[in-house]
Amino acid sequence: MHQHLEVRIGACPDYVWAVLTDVARWPDLSPALRAVEPFDGGPLVVGGGVRVRQRHLPDRDWRVTELRPHRGFTWHGTGLGSASSFRVRLGRSAQGRGTDLVADLDRSGWVGSTLGAVTASRTAAHLDDLLDGLRRRCEAGQGRAERRGTAPDATAQLEAVTAARPRS
Repeated sequence: MHQHLEVRIGACPDYVWAVLTDVARWPDLSPALRAVEPFDGGPLVVGGGVRVRQRHLPDRDWRVTELRPHRGFTWHGTGLGSASSFRVRLGRSAQGRGTDLVADLDRSGWVGSTLGAVTASRTAAHLDDLLDGLRRRCEAGQGRAERRGTAPDATAQLEAVTAARPRS
């Protein structure tokens, strides 16, 4: 079972990377996510992992198997009769302004294929919601940072977004 999504984000790749890899804040981007918890509480590292808790879908543990800073990452998850791979790639858009992000989710195995077929539309909606939230957050944050004159520094941009984020 394969699902593929693409989104163009009107923000520089470094800024998108900073927001994208702050996985503990993904629930702020999508109401479909209840929590994304790094196993060690720290940043994404190869061999590290995350637990993703979604509404209406089972919790899933993922291991980071590939990490290419500012370019993408791959997570793998396994379970009884299933294997999943979530791959995210990003790069400067062909038009030179903004970032193109591509996400692919693959599920295999007798349980993974069956569950993937049953939950395909819900999973696609969750991924689409996450990527749209990421796009909105990055575009809003990049615009605020540019107006303040701090756009080249992705860390400062992320701090500006975090400071402006409403606390729940």
